[in-house]
Amino acid sequence: MADVRQDRLAATIDLFYEAAARPELWSFALEAYGRALGADGALLLPAPAAPLAPTMSEDIAEVVETGLRDGWLAENPRIARGIPALKNTQGVLTESHIFTAHELDHIPFNADYVDRHGLRWFAGIYLVAEGSRSVFLSAERRREREMYSHREIAAIERAVPHLQRAGRIAVRLAEARADATLDAFEALRCGGILLDGNGAVLRMNARAERHIGHGLVVVKSALLAQNRAANADLGRLIASVLHPGKPHEAAAHGAVAVPRPEAPPLVLHAAPLAGAAGDLFQRGKAVILVTDPQDGLRPGEALLRQAYRLTSAEARLAHDLADGADLASVAAAHGITVATARTQLKAVFAKTGTHRQPELVALLARLRR
Repeated sequence: MADVRQDRLAATIDLFYEAAARPELWSFALEAYGRALGADGALLLPAPAAPLAPTMSEDIAEVVETGLRDGWLAENPRIARGIPALKNTQGVLTESHIFTAHELDHIPFNADYVDRHGLRWFAGIYLVAEGSRSVFLSAERRREREMYSHREIAAIERAVPHLQRAGRIAVRLAEARADATLDAFEALRCGGILLDGNGAVLRMNARAERHIGHGLVVVKSALLAQNRAANADLGRLIASVLHPGKPHEAAAHGAVAVPRPEAPPLVLHAAPLAGAAGDLFQRGKAVILVTDPQDGLRPGEALLRQAYRLTSAEARLAHDLADGADLASVAAAHGITVATARTQLKAVFAKTGTHRQPELVALLARLRR
């Protein structure tokens, strides 16, 4: 017979406080919470703006991963119906509050997802009750067990204030970790933009914000380049760091240059947040680094080709001139005549909007990185 163990539940509260500070412990804490409630697993489900990622105990990991992959948890009627039904933010929500007996057996979410995995009964609470930043905690029981009794629900309700205090700490620390890292990019004179697993912008530092509307835009939480060609490159860059498999399995995409009117292109790099980095950021799955060439950076040849549509030969010439070489030595190094080098230089002038070699060198110096 399933039953809420008050002694185990009290011990679980301490684990929740510890997991708030050490996110890698959440799976263990949720497993202990499930055992304390006589459940077969437990999970955290964040609302869209919450900084925490969906997290679960190991025993229902496959169920939750299937729900995330197949979209069941994106259209979760427990959340849609539960938010208006759970008017007491320190109360407990069960299946009987939001589903009829017929709906438990027949609506697609229950029949094709929950029941297919052998589950049926749940007891859910607000771990964090802050609107779109809320986090829900649910303990799941298999259908062969008994539904949660009134006595069990009362025992859970007594623990809710402590659990919610741990939840608030977890949210604040997750936000602080993300802000601290983005602030570190600020100190390095680099914009930082944190993306979730769908590529939506979660947060950015002040240096990145100043480029919004000036080369970059955010539309419905998506980071876009205002230049159409650069936007396609940016989309590929973001996709490469949100690869669903291991980070090393995705093709490594080089830097992207994003043109701006009356200013050198922005230079964007991206990296996935794997392992411990992912724990620090919780919902954050990738970071975009934005460098302003006017802050003093130097490009590689590939970036010059993309930024100014230079040919390989033109980019090599411009690259060497940026290093301080004169035209004659560049021509000799490339095995071409000085006349050919001058022809290439004229093409570079036209494409970069410059007119003299010192002006070109000054422009490229601003691209130094």
